Amino acid sequence: MKNFAVYKSVRKAIFLLFICSIFHQVSRGQQLTVDLIASGKPIEQTTYQITEVIDLRINKNQIGEVFQFNERKGKVVLKNSLGTSALSFFQKNVRPYQKEVIKIQARVYDFNLSESKAYDSNIYNGDIQLIIGFYKIGSFEPIHLVDYSGSVQYRRSANRLEMIESTISRIFRSSLEYFDAWIRMQVMDNPNLARVVRLEIIDKAKESNKDTVYYSPNRPLEWADFKDRPNSGSRYNASIFTSFSIQGKSLVEAGTIVQNLEIDVYMLPDQSWVRNQNDYALNHEQRHFDVARIAADRLVDKLKSIELDPDWYEATINDEFLNAYREMNRLQEIYDKQTRHGMDTMEQERWNKLLDEALSGNWTGINQVLSSKDKGK
Repeated sequence: MKNFAVYKSVRKAIFLLFICSIFHQVSRGQQLTVDLIASGKPIEQTTYQITEVIDLRINKNQIGEVFQFNERKGKVVLKNSLGTSALSFFQKNVRPYQKEVIKIQARVYDFNLSESKAYDSNIYNGDIQLIIGFYKIGSFEPIHLVDYSGSVQYRRSANRLEMIESTISRIFRSSLEYFDAWIRMQVMDNPNLARVVRLEIIDKAKESNKDTVYYSPNRPLEWADFKDRPNSGSRYNASIFTSFSIQGKSLVEAGTIVQNLEIDVYMLPDQSWVRNQNDYALNHEQRHFDVARIAADRLVDKLKSIELDPDWYEATINDEFLNAYREMNRLQEIYDKQTRHGMDTMEQERWNKLLDEALSGNWTGINQVLSSKDKGK
């Protein structure tokens, strides 16, 4: 009898615990756990793969709330984190055509579910909102490509909670299909999606005019090209302004960035002057012009030998231009210092030969000059 009494007491306690649990669930609503289910045929032969999903929502604890059997609302949460669930979903739904594809980062800005009860009915109306940004992962910060903003509505009865999971999966599938359609249209023409850069350098002589004399081996300098008034404060016989520049535009052909680059080597007559005109002095100034030509030649050679990153090719070209420009200025200074602005005839003759060799493509002497610790000798 004693054991039977204990049994009845335990059973009563369990029953009371069960009643309390039911009351708690009815009063607060149960939590509904869902997952993103990959269904249907994967998207084949893609040029991309989504490799990262970042959840940028303010409230990451739930998707929203839905009505349950007791007509009270309960939270809807994902089985795993949104980043993990969405990444797995996207990768199961995409089959790239090769290993070397464009890496994509997806950023979820908003993902929200809400439900309302239809008037005088046991039907519930649902609304799911999803906003995702797609970014290309490259050598530096991800590059924004396109945003997807979509919504889906549904109607369900009280006993059709499974519709929520399938509807959530459907809107993520819609976002993927939207991005896939966008990238297939853009991949051949959008520079952000290019994976190769082809450099086409235009380096040909231009016709000189009164404002600019362009370098040409068939058109040496004349004293008539020095139009500025001599500087009364200078102790030198002549001064020449020489330089080089690059300019161009890019376009996309069949997924390749084609960068056209035009090289100009020039002198400016209105910033160049002379006092006493003679052939020896003109040769010295011509050699300053040759130095600018050699610096430009070395820049072209460098650009042809480097591999350009589509994400950073413009900056790379600019960096190489600045390096070549600094090198030109150094050579001009060394040339004037070693020849004493042309007054040292033996050094002038040595530089004449050195520069002729460099113009022909032999830069051994130039490299030695630039690497020498004593630039005065």
